Amino acid sequence: MTSPAHFPYKDSTWAKIKTCGASVETSLKDAGVFLTIGGEPTFVPLAPNGAEWRTAALGPTKLGYARRLAREFIQTAFRGAVVLATAGKHYPGEPLPRWTLLLQKRTDGESLWRDPLRLCGGLATGTHTIKEAERFIRNLTQALRLDAVGGSALALAETTAPAEVIGYVLPLDHVEASEPGRAWITDNWRAVFGDNSVALIPGESVFGLRLPLDRLGENHLKRALTTEIIAGTLTIFIPPLSLLGYTALLAVIEATLEALDLRDVVLAGYPPPTDAALTTVGLASDPGVIEINIAPCAQWIEYDEQLTQLYVAASAAGLCARKLHYNGRELGTGGGAHLVFGGPLGRTSPFFEFPAFLPSIIRYWQHHPALSYAFTGTYLGPSSQAPRIDESTYEALYELEIACAGAENLGSPQNLALYDLLFRDLLMDRSGNTHRAEISVDKLWNPFAPNGRLGLVEFRAFETNPHSAVQSVTALFIRAILARLIKSPFASPFIRWSGELHDKYFLPAFIWDDLSAICADLARHRLHFEVEWLRAAWEFRFPLIGELPIGHPTRAGALGSLRFRQALEAWPLLGESPHVGTVSRTVDASLDRIEAHLPDGALLETGALLVNGFPVEFRPAVGGGAAAGIRYRAFYLTPSLQPHVPVHAPLLLEWVDRKTLTVLVAARWHVWNRTHTAYVQIPSDDEAARARRAERWETWPHTIGQARYIPRIDFPPEGKHTLDLRRYPAQAR
Repeated sequence: MTSPAHFPYKDSTWAKIKTCGASVETSLKDAGVFLTIGGEPTFVPLAPNGAEWRTAALGPTKLGYARRLAREFIQTAFRGAVVLATAGKHYPGEPLPRWTLLLQKRTDGESLWRDPLRLCGGLATGTHTIKEAERFIRNLTQALRLDAVGGSALALAETTAPAEVIGYVLPLDHVEASEPGRAWITDNWRAVFGDNSVALIPGESVFGLRLPLDRLGENHLKRALTTEIIAGTLTIFIPPLSLLGYTALLAVIEATLEALDLRDVVLAGYPPPTDAALTTVGLASDPGVIEINIAPCAQWIEYDEQLTQLYVAASAAGLCARKLHYNGRELGTGGGAHLVFGGPLGRTSPFFEFPAFLPSIIRYWQHHPALSYAFTGTYLGPSSQAPRIDESTYEALYELEIACAGAENLGSPQNLALYDLLFRDLLMDRSGNTHRAEISVDKLWNPFAPNGRLGLVEFRAFETNPHSAVQSVTALFIRAILARLIKSPFASPFIRWSGELHDKYFLPAFIWDDLSAICADLARHRLHFEVEWLRAAWEFRFPLIGELPIGHPTRAGALGSLRFRQALEAWPLLGESPHVGTVSRTVDASLDRIEAHLPDGALLETGALLVNGFPVEFRPAVGGGAAAGIRYRAFYLTPSLQPHVPVHAPLLLEWVDRKTLTVLVAARWHVWNRTHTAYVQIPSDDEAARARRAERWETWPHTIGQARYIPRIDFPPEGKHTLDLRRYPAQAR
């Protein structure tokens, strides 16, 4: 019997997984390590539509979905939390910062905000008017007892229409050391602006960010609360305050809203400084997705619980953690699901307390390509968002050998600025971007980022899995590896993989071999993580696309079968292309790769696989049988590498008897569909997606019995495991 909460794991299996999780925490505790775990799963609507769910960070519906998710999560799992809209990341070329919703909850059990229905839970399309904005700020002034000291709000107007009142501003700050009952202070801005409306700085941001503070002298208060109406919704801007002032102001704001019977308002502005007294979950606008920044957890079981609750809330809000491709393939969201590890405070991070920890991670990840490729998205390789260290620059490994040895010799406590400099210029992508790296130290001790000195290391080669339990088990796998490395540092020298890195480890069978080797290594260090627990993640990453029944019965008595799975393919970075007066980074997405796997390698004694007339060279897999890759041009795109090479699809897959040289069984694999026609829309549901996937595999009896010549071809040193059809002229099919 499978529990819905832990599907696709049986209850008995889940009990073993929890036991493993407990042993990992015990191992960390015995080593004297406090290691937090967080992550960034990403979600999209069930039927995503529009640029905001493909490449754009912002769009017409994304914020509404995020607010619904926030309300669901608060009502079901994060009671007493408040939702604050604040400025997020700001990238070159974007006129405004992206939005971020912060869900903040007190750790002492007291409610920071009592009624989540007072806050907007969808798109801001309310019926509030400027009168509500005026009534609210007037009543708030009285509740803060500022009217007794002459405090009053000023009207706000645009510079282009100074006579039209569009909001209000109340100078406001909190003074913790003031006399009882007088913690709130205000200022007489009328001495500067007069009795007329305060003209806002032109722009599109909330009013609290457009106040003409530069006109105020040094003796005037430069913090203020504002009210405005955005799309019919009362929006209240909270100024920068201490934690005590922030919590006190929220209580007064909620009481004022209750007295006025106002609902569905938006709180915006500044959060208080980071403090252990508040737990924060972030919902951020990111290209194509909504990104969730999980609150750091002390143990894996806490991470699992929070992740499960987020998936449940996302589902209730109409969101999911996967996409369906036009051709029916089920994919991750495309937004990643980074894993983040650190400590309670920046300087006490285990990466600083244990000098060999980060160097061990770097070496171990370089030794095990499965950690780079088994859980990431479809876009991988040197030009991706998470390239391996040996995919970034040619000299990276050589330089990292020196850097890792240097870090281990620093000792503890370390010179943190020097520690940052050791790795920042090596853990990056080819363009020098330190954030786009498989192992990112951008938040370790980076002096150039506002949140850079957090003692965190981010593992970016992870894609959100459609099911929370699979995502959670993957995180436990990584945490188990970190527990193993903290107790027994890994000092083996780097491997120069050369062409074998992609040629071999882009294939599912060899990735499974590597995962099995990691689990065996964990067992040797008394951390018993079963590789079968990763089967669901592996199956999602490398779906079975078809089978050919071949050869003699296997030892189990069933007819031997040749299985084909989706493999991995990197998109090479092309030269810069002109684009609307600038240049753009273009990649070649025309290639694809599949794997042919024989569970019984003995079948190769009697038969051979031809693909479009060319033989496949199988290599033995440690887990049993033999496997080979097939790389081919799936689409003709411009620009692309090798533009002279035609499209190879559909692939003709034929199993040939070595003795008679005749075709015994055959099939065709279509990248798109059998008719080569365009789809009007993505599949409407899972059943429609399955139908499209099934249509792509076509049994092909038309060549059975035909004679075949098995040509001899030479495989290059970089391609011993993979037949690359681009290297050979087309054969008649």
